[in-house]
Parts: sequence; C-alpha cells; structure tokens
Amino acid sequence: MRTRRRTYTSATLPSLVTVTKPIVQALAAVSCTKRGRKLQSCTAKAAKGKKKNKCNNIGGLWALLPLDLLREILSGLGLKANIQASVVCKAWCEAAVSVRKLQPPPLLFHYKHHTALPRDYVPHPLRFRPCKLELPGLPFPPKPTFSKDGWVLARKSESYYASTLVLNPFTRESFYLPPRRHEHRSRFLAFSAAPTSPSCMVISYTQLRSCGSVLIDTWRPGETEWTTHCFENQLPFRYWSKCVFSNGMFFCLSECSYLGVFDPSKATWNILPVKPCPAFYQFEFDYTHNPVFMTEHEGDIFVIYTHCYNNIPTVFKLNSKHKEWQEKTDLGGLTIYTSWPSSFVRAGLSTEHRNKIYSSRLDQFERYGLYYSLGDAKGSDPPRDHLATYHILWVEPPHNNFHL
Repeated sequence: MRTRRRTYTSATLPSLVTVTKPIVQALAAVSCTKRGRKLQSCTAKAAKGKKKNKCNNIGGLWALLPLDLLREILSGLGLKANIQASVVCKAWCEAAVSVRKLQPPPLLFHYKHHTALPRDYVPHPLRFRPCKLELPGLPFPPKPTFSKDGWVLARKSESYYASTLVLNPFTRESFYLPPRRHEHRSRFLAFSAAPTSPSCMVISYTQLRSCGSVLIDTWRPGETEWTTHCFENQLPFRYWSKCVFSNGMFFCLSECSYLGVFDPSKATWNILPVKPCPAFYQFEFDYTHNPVFMTEHEGDIFVIYTHCYNNIPTVFKLNSKHKEWQEKTDLGGLTIYTSWPSSFVRAGLSTEHRNKIYSSRLDQFERYGLYYSLGDAKGSDPPRDHLATYHILWVEPPHNNFHL
C-alpha cells in the first residue's frame, strides 16, 4: 500500500497538528489554576468562618450582655472575682478592667435575720441582699454608730456602762476600746481613720443637759484611757447627732442646724460662723421619720434631708467661702450613699450611678438598690417604710480585699 504524500507550501503552517496539544495543556493548566484558586478561596473562607465561630463560642451569649448591665454586675465583685471574670471573653475583660479602676461603692450591712422569700421570687438584676454583720461579744441588739475605711464602731446600748467595739467585717478583726469615764452619757462616737492607721483618733461627744457644756472624749490606738475635754457652749441644748472627719477636723451637726468643729491638733471646739442649714426649717423636726444625713467628699460637706411624705431627698452643700448652705439640684457626677450611722460619696462611678442618692432602705424582698436620681427628679420604687434605723449601714470595702 502506497502512502499518500502531502505537500506543504510556505503558506501552510507546518505545526498545525502539533499546536493542539499545547492548547489542551494550557487549557488544563488554566482550569487547574482556577480550580486551585477556588479551592484555596473556599479553604480560606472555611478557616475564617471556623475562626469566627471559635470567637463566638468563646463569648457565647455572655458577650451579648448590655455594657451598662455588665458593668453594674461586675462592679459588685471583689478584686479576685473581678480578675476571674475578666478571662471570660474580650467584652468582659474590657468591662471588668474599666470597673476595677473605679473606687468601689460601699456595701450594705445589717445584723438582722433574713426572711424567707417566696418561691416565685425573681431577683432584680441590679439589687443585692445586704451582707450579714456579725458583732462578736456584744449581746443583741448591738448598735453600730459609725463606719469608715472598712471599719465599724459599735456599742452595747442596753447597759449603764456601755462597751465599745471596733471591728472589720471583711477581715473579722476586732478589739474593745478602754472604758470611758462618762460612758453612760455618751451617745455618739466617730473616728478619723482605720484603727490600724497611726492617724486614727476615736471621739465620743455629747452635750450635757445640766450645764450645756460639750463633753468630748478622745482615744488613740495604744492608749489605755480616754482624754476628756469639756468646752463651754453658747447654744441651747441640742444633740450633736451627726459627725464627719474632714481636713483634719471633726464636724458635728446639731439638731438646731449649727456646725461644731473639734480640732484634735489644738484640742479646741468652735461653732462654725455659718448660717443654719435650711433642711431643719422645712418641717417639724423628727429624726426618725425625716432623717437627715451628713457626709463629706474632698473637703466639701453635704447634708441630705429626706421627707417622709414624698421620699424625695434634698441636698445642701456647705460653701465655706460665702459661709452659707447651698441647695444642689445636680451632684456633678457624684453618687451619695445614705445610712443612719454613716453616709458616703463616690466619684467616677459608671454613668447609670451618677447624680443618684442610694438609700439604705430595702425593697419588699429585702434587697437594696433603691435610689433617687437628682438630675432626672426620678426615683426607683418607694421603700416599704420611711423609718431610719441603726440596724443597716454602709461600709466601705477595702480596695484589695479577696474575701468579698
């Protein structure tokens, strides 16, 4: 069989048949490249989705809590619990750190027994049960009279010679003070700093009915007896029932709205030349139903009066320069916590706490958190009663406490 010979001219491509193979290979290469890119893209998306799901799984629903509510919850934790909560997720870490830098609000203590709650009770997320205050060595009912720097000053109220106890409810540390010569005539006590501080001074103050003189006993840690000071007083007989320590001096508020100042460094007693506080002239005075509180913040003295009819507090601030009391309609971002033995002021708290006055009264389920917003002129639900009591008091927690 003879093979047919094909003749190629110069116009004919000699590699016409052979070029198909490279074209097929090129198409295959392009197809493989697109397939590889698509596979790589799918792999990247899957990895990204997996990473995203992993991030979501870490936080879960906990990361979806509103920031204000999260800060509110974390602000009630101690330092140790705050650090533990910060590892839950990124949102919790940021919220915990922001609250940790703030000055902690005081905690509410009482020494009454808790009542049984109904089975269908749903706890309020922003309200808490008061801490149990244990007063060792004092028979029931003891009487807390003052608190400061995490320490509580209490006395036995049902005996002629009362016993005075200083205790720390967080560390359980406590000790008795020496007996006073005029123990039975001393109703009010206060101290300048924690008894572990070298600057601590405890005072007992009262006004004698017989001569109208002001009697002040002082004691410092390490002393075995009290030092008695007796001062003449030009004012009529009144109880000096409120006291705060500010700028190195004790400021005592009388029921006739005058301020007496005891200077420990000079052992002097003077009546501050300031017009009487208007809070005492708005009603027929009754400390039980119309409680008046006094506190201080960075040298400024505040008096808070709460009327029993509407439960709306009125705040007065002492203007030392103009020697007058000024009514405040805005706290400038401060937060006030009021209780009969001691009241406190906090600055720099979260937004939902600012310009509010928190009462020591409890709701129907014995939870605290009742407040009145001074800026908005709004309050939470009203308390069950308007009676002030020594059984409940605010106590400042230590900043580095691990037992809360």
